[in-house]
Amino acid sequence: MVSDLDDSRRLLDSSRSSIDGLDAFTARSLERNGSCVLDAESADYSDTSSMVEYKDQSSYDRRSHGKKRFKCSWLALNRVCYCMTLFIFLLMAYTLGLSTSIRRAKFGVANQDHDSAEWVKPEGFKIVGLVFYGRPRYVSILDCYLKRNLAINGGYLDEVHWMANTDNQHDLGYLDTLVNTTDSYKAYHLKHLGFDSIWKHAVDSNTLYIKIDDDMVYIHEDAIPRLVQSRLAYPSAFDIAANIVNSPLTNWFHARTGAVLPYLPEPSLPHNHTFQDPTWRPSSLPSYSLPVDSSYDFGDLEDDHPVPSVGKPGAPPYHNHRWLPLPPSPQNLEKTPIARSAYDAFGLAWTSWAIAAQQHYSLLSRIETNTIHKYHFGDSEGMWDMQYDRYNLNFVAIWGHDVRANLPIKEDEQELTSDIPKRLSRPLLVDTRAVVSHFSFGPQKEGMRETDLLGRYEALAEETVCLGRRVRDY
Repeated sequence: MVSDLDDSRRLLDSSRSSIDGLDAFTARSLERNGSCVLDAESADYSDTSSMVEYKDQSSYDRRSHGKKRFKCSWLALNRVCYCMTLFIFLLMAYTLGLSTSIRRAKFGVANQDHDSAEWVKPEGFKIVGLVFYGRPRYVSILDCYLKRNLAINGGYLDEVHWMANTDNQHDLGYLDTLVNTTDSYKAYHLKHLGFDSIWKHAVDSNTLYIKIDDDMVYIHEDAIPRLVQSRLAYPSAFDIAANIVNSPLTNWFHARTGAVLPYLPEPSLPHNHTFQDPTWRPSSLPSYSLPVDSSYDFGDLEDDHPVPSVGKPGAPPYHNHRWLPLPPSPQNLEKTPIARSAYDAFGLAWTSWAIAAQQHYSLLSRIETNTIHKYHFGDSEGMWDMQYDRYNLNFVAIWGHDVRANLPIKEDEQELTSDIPKRLSRPLLVDTRAVVSHFSFGPQKEGMRETDLLGRYEALAEETVCLGRRVRDY
C-alpha cells in the first residue's frame, strides 16, 4: 500500500517534469518564430493601406504567409497537447491514489502512510481477544494494553474473553474484580484446565479471535490493527501471528536485523543500591565497565533442571538485578547471550533466562529511542511465511470457522501453527510490524523473576497506557 503511494508520487513528479518540458519547448518555439498572432495581424489586418501597398509590391510572397500560418497552427496544437497531457497525468495519479484509498478502506486502514496510520475498525464481523488467564501480576499490565484496544475506546476489540486456567481462589477473585471494570470483559471458567481447552469456545464463524497469553507485557499500539488488517489481506493464510520479542524463532531474526543490543547482567550489587521502583528507560543505566567474560555460564539449562540459586554459577547475580549496556558493536554482541540463540523452537532461546532478559532490555531501549522498526523483516509488507515451522502461539489471529473446522485440537501450538497449516496448504504468516513482548517461558521464569524487568514493564505501562492507574497496586 505504501508502495502505491510512492508510485503515485513518482507519477506526479513525472507529469510535472513532462509538462515543464513541453512548456519549455513551446517557449523556445515562440522565441524562434516570434508572436505568430501579432505578426499575422500586422501583416493582414491591422492596416488596410499596408495591405494595398503589399499588393502593389511584386516581391510579396504569399507562400511565406502560408508557412507562418502553418507554424501558428502547429503551436496552437502544441498547446492543446500540453493541456491534454496534463489532464491525462493528473487523471492517472488520481486513479492510483483512489485505488490505494479503496484498498486501505477494505483492510481497515486510513488513507495515509503506515508509519502514522490512523486505524479504522472494519465492520461486518466481531473481533474478540481470547486471553489464557492465570497470573494476576502479568495481567495487571496486560489489562492496560487491552483496554486501550477496546472498540469502546476507539480500538479494534469488541470483547475480551478471559479464559480462567486456574483454580487458585485469590487469582479467580482478581479476575472477578477485573471483569467488573468494563462491560467488554467476560470471564469463562474452564471445566478442564490446560492449553487446549480454550479452543472449543472460539468457534463463532463470524468472529476473528486474537489469542493472547496473559504474560504479554507490551503490545505496540499498531499491533492489533495490523493483525486484523493482515488477516483480511491474506485470506489464504491459516492464521496471522505477531512478531514476538522473546520467542526462540523470531529472536534469531531480531539478532540479525540489528534489533538486539549488547547487554550483560550487573555482576554484583552496587554500593548503596536501593530497591526502588525502576524507571523503564535503559538510558538511565550506567555502562557495563568490567572486562567481558565470554565464557560466563548464563544458566542455559534443560527444562527439568532448576536455575541455580541467586549468586551461584549460572544464576542471576543478585535479586532484582539489572542489566547494563555495552557499546553497540558486532564484537560486543557476540559476547552476550543472544549470540548463543538458534533457529530452534526448543533451543537455548526457549530455556535461557539470560537470552530472554537481553531481548527485553533491547526492546525497552528500542521503545525509548523510537526504533521499533529494527524488529521488522520479511517482504515489502513486513510479512514472513513460517513455511510450516512451529511458532509460538502467544499472540495470533484466527477465524472462528477455521477453529471449528479443525476440532478437536489437542496440542494447540503444534497443530495451529504447523500441522493444520501444512495439511491445508495454508501457512501461518508473521506480521513483523505487529511487535509484542512475551515475558517468559516455563524454563525461563525462575531466572526472569530475579531481574528488575517486570518492574520496568509496569513503569512503562503506567506512563504510556494505564491512564494514571498504578499497575503495582493490583
